[in-house]
Amino acid sequence: MTKTNCYLLLSIMILIGATCKNKQQGGAENKVLSVAFYNIDNLYDDVDDADHDDQDFTPNGQYQWTVERYHQKLNNLAVVISKMIEGNVPDVLGVCELESEKALQDLIQTDKLKNIYGTVHYDSPDERGVDVALLFNKEKLQIIASEKVTVVLSKNLTDRTRDQLFVKALLKSTRDTLFFYVCHFPSRREGKDESEINRMDAARTCKNFINSHINLTKQNLIIMGDFNDEPWDKSIHEILKAENIKKDNKADLQNLMWNFKSEGRGSYKFKNELNTLDQLIISKCLNDGTGLEYTVNSANIFDAEWLTQTGKYAGFPLRTFGGNKWLNGYSDHYPIYLILNNKNVKN
Repeated sequence: MTKTNCYLLLSIMILIGATCKNKQQGGAENKVLSVAFYNIDNLYDDVDDADHDDQDFTPNGQYQWTVERYHQKLNNLAVVISKMIEGNVPDVLGVCELESEKALQDLIQTDKLKNIYGTVHYDSPDERGVDVALLFNKEKLQIIASEKVTVVLSKNLTDRTRDQLFVKALLKSTRDTLFFYVCHFPSRREGKDESEINRMDAARTCKNFINSHINLTKQNLIIMGDFNDEPWDKSIHEILKAENIKKDNKADLQNLMWNFKSEGRGSYKFKNELNTLDQLIISKCLNDGTGLEYTVNSANIFDAEWLTQTGKYAGFPLRTFGGNKWLNGYSDHYPIYLILNNKNVKN
């Protein structure tokens, strides 16, 4: 073979290799979407808002919430988000314990998150001013519609809690429609049993809305949130009827977080006990073997060692404050996430 022919053959092989590589990379990118949820632990902005009970988060308040502390909190959260999915940002991120649109926009303008996310957020009537929101990769998703869903608490009709968030989006690469529902159920502050009725009210609100808007056997839905209940508690299992995906993969709603506690893991720690209060729940359509699909066993808790306290409170998520003491941490919850893939034919 002549030297000229050798060069020609080598050039062809390099071109073929590059073409194949590009196809593989493009295919992987088109077939995968990462979805996460994170309780960002009282992300209050640096403005004293007369409409919110945010006095604790002012320079003279309980937490001495200065501009410097606010921006350190933003940057700390951005570090977590930027490494959440195997060292990368999630494509979709639901959050709760967010005070305002300002705080949300300041978060996505931090150096590590800049120019990635669009957002969906509504102010809610919660007395403390904390809301839920959805962040989405602008290159991958297009928002079609959204609305807030108000929760009425039957125990005290004058009491106010955070709204829930419903978002309809288009996945640009596959043209699939996805529905996201973000929740932050009422807390256990009064005690788990005493406050249970409030979370049951929140669960009914979620269930009723979904029943009237979504066909769970045909439409792609992900419910995410801090439910302040565990997967087997009444609000989740009896009212939402979210079943353990490991035991019932035919249920209309399938909970991906059921088995972590038996593995000694959780997203939140209370009195030395790990709880699975943060959960991801998918519709049957995302686990039927065709089209857009939940990637089996991809649901996980991002509980890296550097996100975890040491010393007296070893094993707790490293939060922003311990009592009133500034810990310069991240959140009292770990983030959770899942991966979606695309299958063109049934198994």
